[in-house]
This record gives sequence, C-alpha cells and structure tokens, in this order.
Amino acid sequence: MKITKRQLRTLVREAIAGADERIAGAASAAMSPESWAAKNGLGVDQDNDGQKIISMSDEQADMLSMPPGVNWDAEKDNDGWTIYTNDYVEAG
Repeated sequence: MKITKRQLRTLVREAIAGADERIAGAASAAMSPESWAAKNGLGVDQDNDGQKIISMSDEQADMLSMPPGVNWDAEKDNDGWTIYTNDYVEAG
C-alpha cells in the first residue's frame, strides 16, 4: 500500500494532536482522594493541617496500589498505613 505525502502529513498532524490531548488531559485525569477511597471502601479524613489523608490496614495496603498520576506519599504507622494526598481541604 502506498501513501501520499499529503496523507502522511495528515496522519502525522492527527497523531501529534492526539498526543497533545492525552498529555494535557493526564493531570486532570488523576483520581481524587475521595473517588479513589470510595472505590476501595476507604474514607478520607484530614490531618491537623487540613491535608486529606487516607488510612488503611496492612492487608488493604498489600492489595491496593496508588492510582497513576497522583503525588501522594504513604507512611507506615502503628495501625497500618496513612496516605498523605498533598490535597488540602478548602477553608470555607
């Protein structure tokens, strides 16, 4: 199958446009702490600074993984694990 230069340019433009849309949408596609917690039967609390946190047991931590595209940190504590989401409750 032969392809013309015009068809090739069109294909390249479409591929570049699609890649730009996927890159631009990646940050907005990151799952919120509330939706991830609800999906996995967990709850969202807040720490003293107003940061949203998710607590879970060792067993839950073994079965779950953080969603792609998030900047969350996990810390082991006496009761299991705490995920610090770097997302803060808005003052209202």
